[in-house]
Amino acid sequence: MNDYFSNSALPKVVARSTWQNELNELRIREKAHTREGDAIAAARRRLPMVEVDSTTPLIGPDSPATLLDAFEGRSQLIVYFHMWHTGKPASEQCEGCTFSTTHINELSYLHSRDVSYATFCEGPFEES
Repeated sequence: MNDYFSNSALPKVVARSTWQNELNELRIREKAHTREGDAIAAARRRLPMVEVDSTTPLIGPDSPATLLDAFEGRSQLIVYFHMWHTGKPASEQCEGCTFSTTHINELSYLHSRDVSYATFCEGPFEES
């Protein structure tokens, strides 16, 4: 055995029955975690709503525009809020936001279901 494997942090090797017992215990924890996540999601869906002013001004390619304009005549709007850091290059923007927003290219599926998509941020439109 070479030094890489002998010095690494690999898990110990055990009998299949030991592995199965530990897996069964882990599954109990995983199921509890899933149930708690489901309960949290249900509580989020039951949160009260807040009325939003549909005339809120937005800056974008078709400025001036309103929040209502962002719906593009569709009944639903999905908005991703990008945590923008003004004055920073793309490489220094939020990695999660940048990763997510760069994967939104094809909107025909959403449009066919009466849904529009927009990315919002608080940074300057030209920069963002």
